[in-house]
Amino acid sequence: MWRDIFVTIVQLIVASPEEWKYIEREERTQNDFLYRFLHPVFGIIALASFVGGLWFTRNGGLENALKNTIINIVAVYGGYFVVSYILNETAPRFGLKKNLAEFQFFVGYSSVVIYLLYIIIPFLPGFFILWLLAFYTIHLVNTGAQLYIKVPEDKRTNFTVMASALVMLTPALVNIIFSFLIK
Repeated sequence: MWRDIFVTIVQLIVASPEEWKYIEREERTQNDFLYRFLHPVFGIIALASFVGGLWFTRNGGLENALKNTIINIVAVYGGYFVVSYILNETAPRFGLKKNLAEFQFFVGYSSVVIYLLYIIIPFLPGFFILWLLAFYTIHLVNTGAQLYIKVPEDKRTNFTVMASALVMLTPALVNIIFSFLIK
């Protein structure tokens, strides 16, 4: 399972068109996706947030580590569900049929760069410039829109802009809101 997760993430980053085609052909159920990809990735994010918050931050301590872990998990989970729901509800505007499960797959796989950043940043809290790597999400979203979701070509640019903005900004917005509420 861990090997499959690692290979999927690396393939989406290195060879995204081929991986999106593979994802489309793959007969994966919603439960397989959640329990064999998404939840383990979120578990790694929780572990990285806790360890990073405990030992690698300036105000490291158990309380701050737990707060950072909660904030990061709520941010990625909340971002995942909110973006999936918004894309599903706006699907008819882009000539697509509503299919929440398909959009959940799409958002989960399109967000791998964001998830990797949530894993890496707790260990390198001073390198905020790493967040610029999040812009690679635009390529993943565009490729997925073309090969997986099959957005019509005349509406693909608008879909890519909207979906990319949602995938990149929603977890950040949830993170900011929960950071304010918890701390």
